[in-house]
Amino acid sequence: MPVQVIVSQPGPLPITVNFKAVSDAPIYLELNGSVWTQSANQMIGIQVAIDGGPIGKALIFSNAASTHRAVVPIFIPLQLQFGQHSVTLSALPNSTTVSDQNDYYTVVLHY
Repeated sequence: MPVQVIVSQPGPLPITVNFKAVSDAPIYLELNGSVWTQSANQMIGIQVAIDGGPIGKALIFSNAASTHRAVVPIFIPLQLQFGQHSVTLSALPNSTTVSDQNDYYTVVLHY
């Protein structure tokens, strides 16, 4: 199965990357990364958007404060048109999610 690595870089969030879709067939977008919070007992995570529209969230519950946590990876089914698109990773809205240069993010398209 061919893959296309779209994002592979450290934070902080938000991160926006432009890419060219090489197929218009159904695909899966895979999101991995880490985030943290300054407060204990918080749901934190990463929101992913394609072309400005949110399509999913990767989450983790953090029992402790000030500890970087890997989110649970997600796979989102998509179908893009050939051509240019953008992917944006941002902190989970309405949460205490924080990211910095010690966090790392990966987005992969599985064709």
